[in-house]
Formats: sequence, C-alpha cells, structure tokens
Amino acid sequence: MKALPKRTFNRLDDEKKERIMRATIEEFQSCGFERAKIGNIAQNAGVAKGSIYQYFDDKKELFLYSVTWSLEYFMKVIDRQTPLKDMDVYDYFLSGSRERFELIKREPLLVSFSMDIFTGKFGNLAQEANKELYRIGEEYELRLIENGKIKGTIRNDIDNKTLLLFFQGVTEKFSVEIIAKAKSFNYDPTDEQYCEMENLLKSMVTLLKQGMEVI
Repeated sequence: MKALPKRTFNRLDDEKKERIMRATIEEFQSCGFERAKIGNIAQNAGVAKGSIYQYFDDKKELFLYSVTWSLEYFMKVIDRQTPLKDMDVYDYFLSGSRERFELIKREPLLVSFSMDIFTGKFGNLAQEANKELYRIGEEYELRLIENGKIKGTIRNDIDNKTLLLFFQGVTEKFSVEIIAKAKSFNYDPTDEQYCEMENLLKSMVTLLKQGMEVI
C-alpha cells in the first residue's frame, strides 16, 4: 500500500516538506529504523515533535513515505533537466548524463539511503518499501516506453509490458554498478572516472537499442 502523509503535511510549503524529509532520511540512515527517534527528526527539521504526528500516523508511515519521497525527488530533478514528455528510454540515460552524475555527487545521503533500501538494510520494511519503489519506477518506465513508440524510436511489434521486462533486465545490474562506482569515487569522480561510468552507461543503452529499437 502506498504510504501517504496526512493532509496537514500536504498543506506545507515545499521548503518545509523537504526540510522534514531530509531530517527524516538522515535519522533513519544513521540510526536505523528501530533506534531512530521522532524527537531528533523534529529537532533537526526545526519543527515541534507533535507536528510530526500531525503529518504522519506513526514512524513506519514516515519511513515509507521518506523512501517514496527520495525516488520522486530524483525523478523531478531529472524531469526539470529533460521533461519526461520529451524522453524515451534512451534519452533518459543519455540526456544530460554529466548532470545526472553531478546530482549523485550533490545528494550522497539520498543515494546511500536508496541503495540501502534496495539491498535490504531495513529488513521487512525494506521489502515493503521496495514494492512501492518498483511501482513508481515501473509507471515512469512505461511512460518512457510509450514515448518511444510515439516518437518512432521503440518497436511497436512488442507490447509495453514485455518491453518493460527487457528494459528492467538490462538496466538493473548496470544501474547498481554505476551507483556503486560513484560511491567508490566518494561521489566526486575525476574526469577519467567519469568517462568510465559514462562508457558503462553507453554500453547499457547499446544493449537496450539492440532489443528495443525500431528495426
């Protein structure tokens, strides 16, 4: 089930929402779920402890929403660089790739948190969170595939769900490897290291094109 904040949270301005979510992610990332304290989150976000309970039912709801917020934050930034309506699956990876790596460099906390969710650091909660991440990711990827069909860059003889399976199979391990390389470079790669990651990205897109491009 999708984790949703209460209406009181949605009424907040974007700056305050982001401040609360960043404080939340920092607390969960440094302390884990069980030891994380709502009081610490409130203090670091500059709000009253009681306010957090006005925004979320409990700590679990807050955690699950923070996972969703992290993914949607990255997607919104990418969409500002190249609007989703203008992208197909190839553009998604190749358009503004250096800016994407710069984003990873700017947001090591969100990257580390997302990777820990993906690799199961938070146990059963991670499994629940990953279901939501996959749901959001699949909706986004299906839109990219449909965009490609409209643009004539992706074949029409295979249905979108099957193309999605192929897309996920090719990209999943590549994406994890690229993020792991960025982390090993302390999110501040040299030009040579950047080229290494970019070449890996281009190889992935080449494989995608071999299976998905219009023949």
